[in-house]
Amino acid sequence: MDTSAWIVAGRDPAAGERLERAVALREVRWCWPVRYELTVNARSDEEIALLDRTLEGLQEVPVDRGVQRGVLSLMRDLAATGSHGAHRFPLTDLTVAVAAQSAGLPVVHRDHHLERLATALGIDALWITAP
Repeated sequence: MDTSAWIVAGRDPAAGERLERAVALREVRWCWPVRYELTVNARSDEEIALLDRTLEGLQEVPVDRGVQRGVLSLMRDLAATGSHGAHRFPLTDLTVAVAAQSAGLPVVHRDHHLERLATALGIDALWITAP
């Protein structure tokens, strides 16, 4: 699940319910770049502690050497399309998309970047709420 989905879930009751249900069923996976962004966005040490407890109860998708190399490969493939700057995406988005692909998972998001990256990788992208 991308950072954008977590943030929208905190603001939109329907998205929040979807996230809570998915967390309760342990259907949510996370990777370190998302955890870093969520921690930066936390407003207090209590929110950080709640985030830590939530994520520790869920499965991590490792950002290993294969994922790191996959990010670089994706950037090269996008750049090769000939469109100036086609490879310029936020690094977290690139990493989340490749990590999801490596784990055989769809990516849940609320970000047009993730939709484009998922298409490039041939994976499913699910909007937590309508765009």
